[in-house]
Amino acid sequence: MSADLEMAIEALRSAVLPLSRDEFSPGLSKVSIYVQSVAKSRDSSRAALQALEQKRAANPDIDPEEYRKAGEAIDAGLQRSLQNSLGFARRNLDAVLVQALEALVRRPKNPTKTDEQKRSAALQKTFDRLDLPAEAMLEHYRSSSDPLNKYLVAGPWGHEYLRKRKIDLEEYDRRLLEMLGCEDTPAGRIVLSYTRLCRAIDEVEKQAGAIDQSS
Repeated sequence: MSADLEMAIEALRSAVLPLSRDEFSPGLSKVSIYVQSVAKSRDSSRAALQALEQKRAANPDIDPEEYRKAGEAIDAGLQRSLQNSLGFARRNLDAVLVQALEALVRRPKNPTKTDEQKRSAALQKTFDRLDLPAEAMLEHYRSSSDPLNKYLVAGPWGHEYLRKRKIDLEEYDRRLLEMLGCEDTPAGRIVLSYTRLCRAIDEVEKQAGAIDQSS
């Protein structure tokens, strides 16, 4: 494992560790485990390539096409493993974010799923017209007296909507948590750290790719 990849994995692990408390610990532990498996996959792939090279050195008459296909199969297996590990890490991190948001912004008991879908569709039409929906969503949360509107804007739906609009959640979450007064709660720290953890996973992916290209 390269030093850069090792540093990227350690940075992610160090960021996750202080957040792994109470009900959030299992999900965040999975994030760490899947990210650390990137190094194991990379080491296994390198060992397989070295074994293949030794086989060719011991048998100079080996079919070049067979050698090429074997190397490509090892590389393809590594890429699948990296995609699976990082994909699972991201999905588990997203699940922890939803868990934290649900702890901070309670879903009203009375509305049905149909009510929620209709309201979210109406909100989406409103926000789709805006170039800066995050600002409008924060103002909507501040001014609305409707519990369902508040839940949708501040909860999982609002975050997923902003991600689809490719809007950075970091500033939105900072201001939202200030309004909620929950910055220092375990759930609040999860939400405030989400974007930073996403970037940490991206860095692991970048370093794993850089190693693959240099092999």
